[in-house]
Amino acid sequence: MFEFITNREDRGQVGIGTLIVFIAMVLVAAIAAGVLINTAGFLQTQAEATGEESTDLVSERIDVTSEVGIVGSEANGELSEIRLSVSGAPGADQIDLSETTIQAVGPGGQQNLVVTDRTAADSVTIPSGDDTIAVPTEVVQGEDTIQVGVSTFSAYSPLGETLELTAGSATVKRDIGSADEDSIITIDVSTLDTTNNDIDASISGGTSLSVSSTISTITGNQQISELNSNQFAVGSDTSFESTPVLDDENDYTILINPDAGAFEDGSPFGEGQSATLDIVSPAGATTGVELRAPDLFNKKGEAVRL
Repeated sequence: MFEFITNREDRGQVGIGTLIVFIAMVLVAAIAAGVLINTAGFLQTQAEATGEESTDLVSERIDVTSEVGIVGSEANGELSEIRLSVSGAPGADQIDLSETTIQAVGPGGQQNLVVTDRTAADSVTIPSGDDTIAVPTEVVQGEDTIQVGVSTFSAYSPLGETLELTAGSATVKRDIGSADEDSIITIDVSTLDTTNNDIDASISGGTSLSVSSTISTITGNQQISELNSNQFAVGSDTSFESTPVLDDENDYTILINPDAGAFEDGSPFGEGQSATLDIVSPAGATTGVELRAPDLFNKKGEAVRL
């Protein structure tokens, strides 16, 4: 009825086969366990990162409590200022507005705005006439660079053209060549002492160019009307905040120039026009704002709800 294996060699072969199968099963189980552990660790790390990002998006959300425009000209239907009152959303942590950006879309197109705490008449354009260089009328004290607009040259002196910038006893020289034509060049002025000295600009060595002007150095001209197309400020006209941080105790006003960038289409943002803003916090939380100016302004200086 039963068959007994009496051959010892046969019994040994059966035992080795069973052992090999057992070892193979253990190896497969170990590999599978390793894969599962690695996958679980990766998923845990990813979940933690996602959770932190989600928390930041909630805890860094900015609330816009009012949108107001200040009428600059009722006759032309133009605004001179756009003011957004902002605060941290309920439960929000501190939000650094100096690291916040604004993405604006309006009558003048699209523009990304970053914060500034000072302005100056430091912008230049490429001169329309030949043999001309345009330098700014103002720069802020402590600036390391200034920009210079260079036109087309009709002729060059064999000696070349050299722009000299002098402040106090220090001078910076920059050779002007054909590669600079029809462009705006940047000049390093970090070696000049602009704390108590204006900058004198002049051309030497050439025969065709003529520049002799003084660039005023200022401590910081804080005017909304001089904010560039890619800038916004925080505070009030003539008093911009340098380190604005939203928290439980501090709310601020964002200031935008309606005569620049996305808001300007040949004239400042005004009657009947609209624009949209996305205010993006440092963590990426976005607050959307729609601005719509009334169809009629009454008088200069009035505040109108947008």
